[in-house]
Amino acid sequence: MKKVFVFCIGGTGIRVMKSITMLMAGGMSTNGYTVVPIILDPHLDLEEKKNLHTLIESYQNIYHHSISNGNDTLNHLDGFFNSEILTINELNDQLNDTQQATASGTKEKFRSYLNVANLGTNDINNYLVETLFSTNNLNNPLSVGFKGNPNVGTVVLGEMIEGADWFKAFKLRCEKDDRVFIISSIFGGTGASGYPLLEKKIKDAKDEPAVKDALMGAVTVLPYYGLKDPSTSGSDIDSANFYTKTKAALAYYQNTVQSDYLYYVGEKSLKQVYENDEKKQDDKANFIEVVAASALFDFLKREKPEQRQYLTRAIEEDVESLDLVTMGKGYKEIIKSAADYLLLRSLVKNLPNETFFPLSKNRGFDENFFKDAPYQELARFSDRYFNWYQELSTNKRAFAPIHYESMKNMSGWIKTMELDAKDDSYYLLKMIEASNRLKTKEHSNKFRFFLQFAYDAVNNYTKKIYK
Repeated sequence: MKKVFVFCIGGTGIRVMKSITMLMAGGMSTNGYTVVPIILDPHLDLEEKKNLHTLIESYQNIYHHSISNGNDTLNHLDGFFNSEILTINELNDQLNDTQQATASGTKEKFRSYLNVANLGTNDINNYLVETLFSTNNLNNPLSVGFKGNPNVGTVVLGEMIEGADWFKAFKLRCEKDDRVFIISSIFGGTGASGYPLLEKKIKDAKDEPAVKDALMGAVTVLPYYGLKDPSTSGSDIDSANFYTKTKAALAYYQNTVQSDYLYYVGEKSLKQVYENDEKKQDDKANFIEVVAASALFDFLKREKPEQRQYLTRAIEEDVESLDLVTMGKGYKEIIKSAADYLLLRSLVKNLPNETFFPLSKNRGFDENFFKDAPYQELARFSDRYFNWYQELSTNKRAFAPIHYESMKNMSGWIKTMELDAKDDSYYLLKMIEASNRLKTKEHSNKFRFFLQFAYDAVNNYTKKIYK
């Protein structure tokens, strides 16, 4: 089993991993690699982190339902949910508890963490602390992150990584030919400090050659959103400093980071402005996060380079709402993945009402099948997917290549091109044809058949996007 350990650092890492999960659900392949996400975020009770855990668990449930054959395990399907996700705890033969596969902070203030109270008033170290850190830095509770201060993150994250059970488990389970991929932002506190720190810890693992020599990729997300004016919002973070911090971090990265592939992703300007809510951080899904997610899939297709590679992506036209034409040819796989899954969602929602659908009898896609746990899990995941795409399609800049509103004229499902299927009956017919072609008795997994036939039907029409 080839594995890629995906380290998701800070809020941006969490949001990009969400997009990775959605793209995998839509059929994008990890090239045979099992994805092992490891979340590094100091927030103790961040809702966004909990939501990602729930999403990953849902994906895992659907994947395992699709490969189960009684006591045996089948090969993964082509198409929807075709790649495996494992948590570091599962890999380490522990309980499936993704909540524990994270690096979390502490409720104490930074000054307590540094034991500033034990320093004498005239102690030279006291003056050093006051020079390096502001009063706000020192009074910052670590349970809400580093508030855009990489100087704080650098101090705390080093110990958080080195002594963590998950890092020990990673070093134990990383084997020859496994890979490492790191996701972080460069304009905040957790990501900007976490990426070079984590990379150094991995490269310094001299007693674990599989870890030290693992092919490593990273995506560094440059500024792509702003926060409301701190003078009116009361926020401790001023997004007016994002570009200054980015330039400083880039200068440091230039001579420090060692990843074999380093992807840079960002916006030309801060198009979207959010409220800085430390507890929720419920920022809407953003196109830049999807682009950053695509870096992982690109990385898993590449071989070890002779020298370090720096990569980025562009769009064809600088417009506020992106579609197949304005994004450009390099995004076809992403758009097909989104179109395919939204078509799957329409089938999931409508099939229970198709009274005369032949496969309800021939393949057991009947009322009991639709009420069973695997199908219900798929329906819940599909609702999460739909909400994610809606956020993308209404954000600034909008990722909106799909006409998902109407089931009556589905030939225009993908904007700027016409599909041959005019309504959902075309897809139902193709599902029947796919069933008729499959004569094998290798398993009796009805849920697997459903996903297989649905993908055959959808792909029959959407593959046109590649022409």
